[in-house]
Amino acid sequence: MTVHDDSARAPAGASGHLSPVLSAAASAGDLAAVRAAAERFGAIELSVDFALDDITPEHVRALRSIGEEHGASFSVHAPFRDVNIASLNDGVFEAAKRDTLRAMDLALGVGAQVLNVHPGIHAYFPADRHPEMKARERDVVEALCRSGQEGGVRVAIENLIDTNSHFEDTWTLDGLLALVRAVDSPVLGFCLDTGHAHQAGQDVSAAIRRLAAEESGLGRARSALFHLHVHDNHGGPIDEHLPLTEGSIGWSDVVRTLNEVGFDGRVVFENRGLERQELARGRWEAMVAG
Repeated sequence: MTVHDDSARAPAGASGHLSPVLSAAASAGDLAAVRAAAERFGAIELSVDFALDDITPEHVRALRSIGEEHGASFSVHAPFRDVNIASLNDGVFEAAKRDTLRAMDLALGVGAQVLNVHPGIHAYFPADRHPEMKARERDVVEALCRSGQEGGVRVAIENLIDTNSHFEDTWTLDGLLALVRAVDSPVLGFCLDTGHAHQAGQDVSAAIRRLAAEESGLGRARSALFHLHVHDNHGGPIDEHLPLTEGSIGWSDVVRTLNEVGFDGRVVFENRGLERQELARGRWEAMVAG
């Protein structure tokens, strides 16, 4: 099945007018919040943390109806709180795999274009066990990609913050690149979280260039960077999830870089509350127009 696309993608390195899909974020379990977001945005990222057990077939139909009523498209953020798709604890791993695949089921059910996924964490397991953990992570991602390729949903792996329970390569980007290359699926790529990158001491614009230069799997000449989480902070140790321009990220350079690489995926404003997301969108639009 053809993978859902927001628009025809430019090859990596192409430049042009920056015109991504601008998205709010809301809990999938809160139909009122999803409706409010759909009324103000043309796209919504549905978070499923704490909501998976509430998502019945009737609930999925209600979400899809909201999207159709308002002409809004969806992406889905897989659960990540207390979820580890690399765990060597069999019970933890099986629960994490199950819930992550359930998030893909939701994405398929609402016709989402992207499923965003956090990579696994080492959670203090010793380094000699890390290859086993990475193999488990890959198993889950491969399963997601099989479902996504069949159902038309792209899978975006997100960079994490710098903290001592995370694999270092999840914030330096090396691990994300290795995972995408190893799985080699045409539906697999990256979500660049601007706040996570900045908290981890990465140059956000350089991270964009690095991920955008990677082509998606099976030799297709299209950028594997197709999803952004946009928020600001002061560089750590706390990821504050501020509206853009309220921290210390150099946003004018970020916008210029996105334009240079021809980014035309989804931009999700990951701020607490719809009003702050609207504030962030207004600032984004002003920078792009300027």
